[in-house]
Amino acid sequence: MKKKLQKKSEKNKLIIFGSVILILIFGVLFFCNKYLPNKDKVLYTLTYDDMGEPGSNSKIEIYNDKVKITTTRFCSALDCESTTYEKSYNYSKENMNNLKKYIKKNFSKKYIELSYNELTDEQYEIIQGVLLGEGFFEIAIEEYKYKIEYTKDDNLTYIIYFKNNNSILVKKLNISEYDITKINTYSLKFSKKGINKLNDYIKKEVKEENSSVIYKSSTLRKDEINIFKSIEENDESYLTKMVDDSELIYTISYNGINCPTPVLYLYSDNSYEFYYTFSTSEEELTPKTGTYNYDITKIIKNIDKYEENKFGPYTIKEVSGKDYITYNTNTELQEFLNTLDITLEMCLEQQ
Repeated sequence: MKKKLQKKSEKNKLIIFGSVILILIFGVLFFCNKYLPNKDKVLYTLTYDDMGEPGSNSKIEIYNDKVKITTTRFCSALDCESTTYEKSYNYSKENMNNLKKYIKKNFSKKYIELSYNELTDEQYEIIQGVLLGEGFFEIAIEEYKYKIEYTKDDNLTYIIYFKNNNSILVKKLNISEYDITKINTYSLKFSKKGINKLNDYIKKEVKEENSSVIYKSSTLRKDEINIFKSIEENDESYLTKMVDDSELIYTISYNGINCPTPVLYLYSDNSYEFYYTFSTSEEELTPKTGTYNYDITKIIKNIDKYEENKFGPYTIKEVSGKDYITYNTNTELQEFLNTLDITLEMCLEQQ
């Protein structure tokens, strides 16, 4: 009898022990599933309709380390069918964390339906970045007050972010066949004076373009060359080489014909650059250059005496951002252009 009770007690202990083990196993599995990263678990699902005609619809599945995109492109023709294709992008830990934070902050749901006409400009830029790949997302998610997209050539672009705290961040993009293959990120380690000089420059550009995003190509005005060299090479010494008496003071252009027209830049050292050509590549344009000896204020002061006509208008922009509109009846303006032997009333020529 005693042996029987002992065996029963041992059996009960085994059952209890086995039950505890099972509870621990299920507990660990539950914890791992809930709290530890699972590469095969979809964290967020976004569907995006571009509202096009016929348009496309994309399903964006976000995992812990990658983004999977399934896009269907619709077809409106009678003899064609919609096409569907899949892409998968592996993200770095930093970019994945930034993506998850952005979704949590802006949408706060696991299943999100988006359409083009519902997005803000910022949201559209970021969704497009996600659709194009990790590199495009990385440059889109960066916050900024002002931004310059500077295309050096077909294979090299600099994205320059002017931050609210007055710092400047640069992302150097290596590009191959329209895809970003490498990103090198660095901050400009300039003195307060150097940073202020760059901020003064971007504020003037933003005011002139009336946009917080400025686009630049390899063709730079002479007052911009050392600014961009300093940014490219992270070297403030280029800014000390800039001469204050060669600053841009006026830009003159003509808008009276249905094609891109030349631009005339006038500098405070009485030099000018006349850009009258275009290129189908990122080739740097070569302007006509020289010096002038004419009081531009005389043109501006006499604008009111000339009436509007069908030939025009000309725009004279001050560096401060003020614009003046005049026409080809302005004899002072025509006299000035004749002294330079240039015309603005023409289409750009291919270089």
